[in-house]
Amino acid sequence: MSTTLDYESIEIYLGDRLRRNDNLDIHGDNFFPVSLLDRLFHYSESERGTERDNHGRPVHRNFHGHDFDRWVDNLVARTRLSLADEDGSRASVDLVDIDALTFDDSGYITVTLPDETSYTLIGPDGQPLIAQSIDRLAVTLDISTMFNRPPVDCDSEPYLGFGTIAHIVRVVCEKSDIDSSKVDPHRFTDRLFEHFKREMLPLIPSLWNDMEHIMHYARPVLTNQ
Repeated sequence: MSTTLDYESIEIYLGDRLRRNDNLDIHGDNFFPVSLLDRLFHYSESERGTERDNHGRPVHRNFHGHDFDRWVDNLVARTRLSLADEDGSRASVDLVDIDALTFDDSGYITVTLPDETSYTLIGPDGQPLIAQSIDRLAVTLDISTMFNRPPVDCDSEPYLGFGTIAHIVRVVCEKSDIDSSKVDPHRFTDRLFEHFKREMLPLIPSLWNDMEHIMHYARPVLTNQ
């Protein structure tokens, strides 16, 4: 039995899953507090008040006009897929350029393009990506090589790569004797947001600059989990 999902369904699922991901290890190469950013930007929206367009639909902008939901959607759309045809020839496309993904009991995933050609989805290791449903897929973003970062315990100015949030995380860890690489990220995010949301609110413009940098220079990939 096979299941086929169109692009809109794929985008919604992967976007929702990306929003729930967090790497809060400030000593790791992939510090990327997505769910914390999600909560912070939407908190900014709620503090700003409801804005509606000419058709009465809510406009998701914060104080500075930034739209976190659209940022996530665009990030998912840029997710790079590696493909192979029946002859073993390789190709790559952005997720936004596909028509559908088909999952079957074998675990192999078929990618259908708008011209109705079909390919097998390949993983980062060059082998077919195995997943029997979209529940096993996630967008992975490697930002470790994007930033020339000083050590997290130095006293230099904030650096690209969510440095200010990293500083807040480090201070909380030091005061609470917490190892951020071992703590449950969702519980830790709850604590950070509850106690520092107002302090983080003014950071949104600089955070958005980092996020735009990621959007332009990082390339998300689809992986199985």
